Amino acid sequence: MKLVMYGEPYQERLGVILRDAFIYDLEIAELESPASIEEVLEFDLLGQIEELTYEPAPESALIPLDSVRLGPPLAGMGKIIAVGLNYRDHAEEMGNALPSSPLLFCKAQTSIAGPTDPLMLPPENWSSEVDYEIELGVVIGRLCSEVSAEDAMAYVAGYTIVNDVTARDVQRAESQWFRAKSYDGFCPVGPYLVTAEEIEDVGNLQLVTRVNGEVRQRSTTKNLIFSVPELVSFISHSMTLLPGDIIATGTPAGIGAGMHPPTYLKPGDVVELLIDGLGQHRYEVMAYQREEE
Repeated sequence: MKLVMYGEPYQERLGVILRDAFIYDLEIAELESPASIEEVLEFDLLGQIEELTYEPAPESALIPLDSVRLGPPLAGMGKIIAVGLNYRDHAEEMGNALPSSPLLFCKAQTSIAGPTDPLMLPPENWSSEVDYEIELGVVIGRLCSEVSAEDAMAYVAGYTIVNDVTARDVQRAESQWFRAKSYDGFCPVGPYLVTAEEIEDVGNLQLVTRVNGEVRQRSTTKNLIFSVPELVSFISHSMTLLPGDIIATGTPAGIGAGMHPPTYLKPGDVVELLIDGLGQHRYEVMAYQREEE
């Protein structure tokens, strides 16, 4: 099952993808349903939502998928926990030793954006080296504390695509990465929450990033240093994970900072991110514009 939030920013509605072409709006169908995916997870309603989709959907409740904006499936009410240097080739291109345990950092909730929302660059005096990072996002489905790697997958609700956008100059200048990773819009998520049973093998998904049609990143989750079960277990021994928390599992080689010469995002670039079974992001990069009061 694929769940989405669609509509204008801060006014998104819950829907279920049908036939990869329509959004089934349960509220329009006058079915009792939660208002958000966070609520679905918090109250353990995935099974109930799936049952509602078994009945034929009235035409009035079917919204063409290509006619609306898709927002982030999760609005960042929970934690956004990211994993650094979790692909061997990425650690090597950054000149870092391979980590002996997962390297964790967080992104601010306000960095969340939709999968097609334009990415506005910060003012150049704040950062002039903005980079992309495609990542498999793991979404926690129920309270998770001190679980083993063998049991970890039972706590995963599903998966999404995360772009861990990063200001490289800020990242280099500071001893921690939080600010470099947390500018507004620096965490596009989506387009869907794909429930766990839809993905046959999360350890063998292809990831691709294209910038202006040029393939920059191409790898598979087989190349993760620490697997999804290992990450969930490790993090759950440090902090309690809650429904709706997102774990961004790391990015492979091919980032702009690793190119020769380094090549960062600029206004007018079109960025596409794809992961098998999880859909794609496609957005344009925009120059900074001061928000009107």
